[in-house]
Amino acid sequence: MQRFRSPAQEPVPTEIRETQAREKLVQALRECGELADAVEHFSGSELFEVLNYLNSLRLIMAENEIILLGVVRGEENSPKV
Repeated sequence: MQRFRSPAQEPVPTEIRETQAREKLVQALRECGELADAVEHFSGSELFEVLNYLNSLRLIMAENEIILLGVVRGEENSPKV
């Protein structure tokens, strides 16, 4: 027997996108903090690898920041109930 949820119980796509974007952004920010010591102390190829990884995190942060900004702007422009 299959159980069905009513549409009111299902999160809307915006809520899902917001949750996913927030989780990815928080994770990337935490990883950046953890890499601070590596940037401070590594050199040569080790530093190069860390910097490349930081660049990939920067792209993840930018993408997810844009999603969250859109959600927040949408909330600000939505009518109050």
